[in-house]
Amino acid sequence: MKKDTLYLHVGWSKTGTSAIQAQIQAQKDDFLDKGILYPQTLQWPDHSHHPFALSFKGSGAYQSDMTPAEALEKLQKEMDQSPADSVLLSSELSPFYWDNPRFKSFATENFNRVQVLFTLRPQSELLLSLFNQLVKDSNVRYEASLFTLAMRNLSWLNYYQNIKRWQDAVGQKNVTAIPYSKTVVNSFFDSFGMPVVSRKKENNPIVNPSLPTRCLAVLQARGRMAKDNSEFVRLRQEIVQLSEVIPAEEDKFTLFSAEEQQAFDEHFKRGNQLLANALNLDVENIQKSDYKPIVALPPGISLEKFSDAS
Repeated sequence: MKKDTLYLHVGWSKTGTSAIQAQIQAQKDDFLDKGILYPQTLQWPDHSHHPFALSFKGSGAYQSDMTPAEALEKLQKEMDQSPADSVLLSSELSPFYWDNPRFKSFATENFNRVQVLFTLRPQSELLLSLFNQLVKDSNVRYEASLFTLAMRNLSWLNYYQNIKRWQDAVGQKNVTAIPYSKTVVNSFFDSFGMPVVSRKKENNPIVNPSLPTRCLAVLQARGRMAKDNSEFVRLRQEIVQLSEVIPAEEDKFTLFSAEEQQAFDEHFKRGNQLLANALNLDVENIQKSDYKPIVALPPGISLEKFSDAS
């Protein structure tokens, strides 16, 4: 007998996905009471379903140790052991699953419908956050410029084009887009008609904190000297600590000018409007109107000089 709905939260990265996944896990029993299984056997420690997603398509340094068949078998086993009538999978590393015939057959045979959920934010904001993530990640140690990253991700950041592929596969009524904000976790839970229950004072604790933006260029420069991950992490911590006594007027290196940000977002403006029209979104939630230059400490600055002076 078919289950009701397969919910696929597929991204984008840097739109609060880690916080959403952590909160779903914290309230997995509440989801279960609502008839929705959040699979436990396909998670990474961050409570994402990256192992499942990566089994269909790897992503750079991140790969799964399962084949698609093994991932689906593991999911099927957990589904069979659960009374839940629906399933929720969450991974911002999700590929377009319908490219895989095995997944397509699995979804068709096991569920009455598939609902795809996206979390979105203005492209220039997402790009800067992604740059931060890749630079600080000891497994990646991204060394190229932010401009290079932008050019490499023009297609990926075309929300309209990418979401349309999913719409064509599952139907427009089965696509939900949730704009990023400080309350994105609440917005995500609202789409399931569920309240967020937090044991902390803040509703949306920071799960995957960014590196201070002002440290990024310095970390790129000094990180090249690290022999292994542990040394990179040590360097990263040292840079952050040393930067704390450096006055803001030393942030003279421009990572992303206001003009560059505006031009980047302009590239997606028409697509964002079409997407907003199709999904009944307020386009202002995925389109910036105010731009300021993003500045950082120069890569060759002597952090120790300021530390000694203090």
